[in-house]
Amino acid sequence: MAHGFFTLERWMRPAEQRESEWVAIRHVDGGRKLADVLAGLEKSGEAGFYRVTQTQRMIWAEKENGKLKLRKWHVGTPEDLAKSAAAFERDGGKWPVERARDQTRRKRRARRITRGGE
Repeated sequence: MAHGFFTLERWMRPAEQRESEWVAIRHVDGGRKLADVLAGLEKSGEAGFYRVTQTQRMIWAEKENGKLKLRKWHVGTPEDLAKSAAAFERDGGKWPVERARDQTRRKRRARRITRGGE
């Protein structure tokens, strides 16, 4: 059975719009099963047309030297996705190379200290 960050969407026509669209009605965090989403839908008792989308990856794509560079991560929660979107906007769509290098150096240093090195 599939696990992951799921979004349950319902096909509906919002009052102020002319055309129908998929509207997110429930998010299920990472580590849950598709069966949990379906059980929640059954429990709601709401008739309608639904789809379940599973988001496991987020992708930060930017042009680098004329090519598209993709940085990919797993998504665990809607909050994780929102934080990453905020970072993308904050940094103007440019991957913060120096910040990432500093974080990597700090993590390596912390591991060495934990293992008794340095």
